[in-house]
Amino acid sequence: MPEALKDGTVDEATVTRAAGRVLYEIVHFGYMDGMQKHSVTKQAIEENARIIERTGEDAAVLLKNDDEILPLKDEDLDNVVLIGPTAGQVDSIGINGERSVGLPERQVGPLAAMKKVSGIQSIQFAVDDDMAGTVIPASALSHDGKPGMERTGTGASETDEQIDFTKAKGNALPPNSTPDWKGTLTPPHAGTYWIYLQALGTNAQILLDGKPLARTGAFQGGVHGDILQANQDNVIPTPDGLDNVRRAVELTAGPHAVEIKTSPDTSSSPVQVRLNWYTPEQRTADHEAAISAAKKAKVAVVFVWTRRTPVFGLPGDQDKLVEEVAEVNPNTVVVLNTSQPVALPWVDKVKGVLEMWWPGDEGGWSTANLLLGRVSPAGRLPVTWGKRLEDYPATDPAHPERSKKGVDKKTTFSEGVNVGYRWFDKQNIEPLFPFGHGLSYTTFQYSGLGVLRTDDGGFDVDLSIKNTGSVAGDEVPQVFVSAPADTPEGVQFPVRALVGFERIHLNPGDTRTVSIHIPVRQLQYWSTKEQKWVMPTGKRTISVGGSSRDLRVHQDVD
Repeated sequence: MPEALKDGTVDEATVTRAAGRVLYEIVHFGYMDGMQKHSVTKQAIEENARIIERTGEDAAVLLKNDDEILPLKDEDLDNVVLIGPTAGQVDSIGINGERSVGLPERQVGPLAAMKKVSGIQSIQFAVDDDMAGTVIPASALSHDGKPGMERTGTGASETDEQIDFTKAKGNALPPNSTPDWKGTLTPPHAGTYWIYLQALGTNAQILLDGKPLARTGAFQGGVHGDILQANQDNVIPTPDGLDNVRRAVELTAGPHAVEIKTSPDTSSSPVQVRLNWYTPEQRTADHEAAISAAKKAKVAVVFVWTRRTPVFGLPGDQDKLVEEVAEVNPNTVVVLNTSQPVALPWVDKVKGVLEMWWPGDEGGWSTANLLLGRVSPAGRLPVTWGKRLEDYPATDPAHPERSKKGVDKKTTFSEGVNVGYRWFDKQNIEPLFPFGHGLSYTTFQYSGLGVLRTDDGGFDVDLSIKNTGSVAGDEVPQVFVSAPADTPEGVQFPVRALVGFERIHLNPGDTRTVSIHIPVRQLQYWSTKEQKWVMPTGKRTISVGGSSRDLRVHQDVD
């Protein structure tokens, strides 16, 4: 803004007007005269929960379903194994940030939800990667040559055999207290250990050998005991609802100095702190148990997750896990909890892939209903899922000007109007899954396409869609229009552009006529020369289908 004011792009009067709009709203809602509403409106928790659950179901995208591996059959559930920590606990919101952390106490994992929905309690579970760990035993903790860790900050100095203070155990520490612990961690042998710091009602930090290892709490500072759902190597809170950070460390044999520091948050809640670990032996045993369970099961469902990095991949050993499970079980399904496309190097080795995104507090129920076929998936990809990161313009080495670094520190969107799926069309790149893609547990037939010019200069697109399968489901017909035959010089058009869509529900055997209006603006282009919207001339093709690469009916228009 200072630069804009300096070069005249923005003047002070514009800033004043913008500030005035903000102040108007502040006055309008009574915040200037103290007359704002102070009463608290009770949340409609149960009503909202149903909406969140339904949204999780509606948004899920069935990416792959070879041999109709999904939905899982009730008669097979006693021979199904769910693998991965996010099968036991729902990956509700991914990375905590500028959003509500939800109501963790409501969260039910997909495993428990599937047992409840199906009534079958024998569904198997293998964690593979235990994100909770176990309390570090007293035998591994000492201070000044004496057993246990020294605690200060809660009155007189005390010795704790283990650090395990929680409401569940009934020994949480007083609200707003600031306990610190010092001592020595001595592992039984050298190896890769996962160290877990778990806390709530406080901000906590752990130092190992004098160096900061991890800290709990939101990035801006813990507020009201927020549960940070995703960290460097973690994605869910503890089963009893504590913020949970963990780090893999190489420990040599012998003593290591360990220190835990806390500081108050604003919750005035009991202070809960726990120090857990995951030993190399247990990590190996859990992985071997998962592969063994997959080998014995009729169907293996692997749950995987992602966070900020790697940008186009799954963290840790998750790709390796899917590969190993698929190697021993040909009926492998993968459930994704991601916020964007990621590399799927194993996609040809598994039969099913279900993208659940981050489905919210009620996502365990949503996932269960979809896997069990209580609901037919009908979500569609809002993005193009590339096979490689290099398939996208911003990460294509052939277009350095489009990269984050740009050329001479300037990023140029050189693709123009060809963003997203339009880039893949223009470059003739075959995506892994196209824009608008999404499978169903039923099938749909398109017929009777008719296109009529309307008074506003646009078109009405009418067609019939029939549910030709055996279950009820939603279909999402998508209307695309091609570039005009007569492209004006200097004007850029995509190969095809989405101009409308609808979502309809059909019972088995039902047929419905769908009408989708194409506004005139969707057919025009902005002329920088004439400074107005212009209608191009020449033939164009209107196509309707299930995705940008699955266009089933077509009609040419002038």
